[in-house]
Amino acid sequence: MNQSYCELDISIMTEKDFDFAVEMTDNEKWGYLCSDFEKLKAFEPEGCFVARSEGQPVGIITSTSYDDYGFVGTLIVRKTHRHKKIGERLLSHAIDFLENKDVKTIELDGVFAAVSLYRRLGFRDKYLSLRFFRPPAPVKHTSEPLNPDPAGDIIEFDLQHTGIMRQRLLKRYLNEYRDAVYTVREPGLEAFAFARPRAGGLKTIGPMVAANKKAAQILIMNLISKYTDTRLTMGVPEHNHTMVKLLYKQGFYYNPPSLRMYRGKKKEYEKNIYGILSPEKG
Repeated sequence: MNQSYCELDISIMTEKDFDFAVEMTDNEKWGYLCSDFEKLKAFEPEGCFVARSEGQPVGIITSTSYDDYGFVGTLIVRKTHRHKKIGERLLSHAIDFLENKDVKTIELDGVFAAVSLYRRLGFRDKYLSLRFFRPPAPVKHTSEPLNPDPAGDIIEFDLQHTGIMRQRLLKRYLNEYRDAVYTVREPGLEAFAFARPRAGGLKTIGPMVAANKKAAQILIMNLISKYTDTRLTMGVPEHNHTMVKLLYKQGFYYNPPSLRMYRGKKKEYEKNIYGILSPEKG
């Protein structure tokens, strides 16, 4: 068989494929749970795909759309089947799906090994999507830990400060993580963040949106105080120097970043984003 090509069938991911999807993310040490793919499937029922060669699953990709904005993620090909253009065909399939939904902007967080593929398919560099990790450790401040606050004004606040129609996703998060969403109010809503569970007992802080730097600082300091005994992870847009400096100061370590890239119309929405949603959902 030609090592640069193989017969391939790409089909919509089903519940039966979730174990394979988690296996693929485990191989990359990305820390996904089966519930992550359940949510991805719920957000975009026909936009998550599995590639099969000779009847066996060999790759996955997911997509999520927010009106005219879309995001693709979890593009993984089984190591034994790489260099056969499977990743390129999966990504092209997801792009076609989103563009058929009239999505004008498609973004992704690309691992650097695959950047040449993304550029070949029309993606352009936007910024580094930084990753941070904090082991359990005491804190050097005396902030009072926040209490969960699953108030309904979070959805309107998010739209106001990002311009992205994330209502479907946030409603699901507010229902599923109602005990892990935190806010700063002075007295109106100034910032919110989720502290979501990940594989291995970690918590990921995000999405995190704030109206100003002060509110963002108050929120992250209180979250660190609340989760001193928990391993924390967080993704931050490269240009958000305030949050980057604060995380370093509070004992976070820098992990290898990915590259945020876009295809189509460039969309500027990051001014008030202090913690990204996730690498597979934007």
